[in-house]
Amino acid sequence: MARDICVRFGRRIRELRKKRGWTQVYLAAHTGLGSVYISQLEHGKKEPGLRTIEILALSFDMTPAQLLRGINEA
Repeated sequence: MARDICVRFGRRIRELRKKRGWTQVYLAAHTGLGSVYISQLEHGKKEPGLRTIEILALSFDMTPAQLLRGINEA
């Protein structure tokens, strides 16, 4: 598993998005975030702030803690 937390976070977002059958464009529209930004998050190229983490968590009907819990390194 990747050691970089941004890469792990990105994988978590991609996994949750795909599980729901959403495209990056749909997630961007649903959250108000840009689709390029979503792509950069999913590839670990951007580090999300607290507001972004909360926005993403709410879009997946979970708390920020639940969203972040899924990025623990095995």
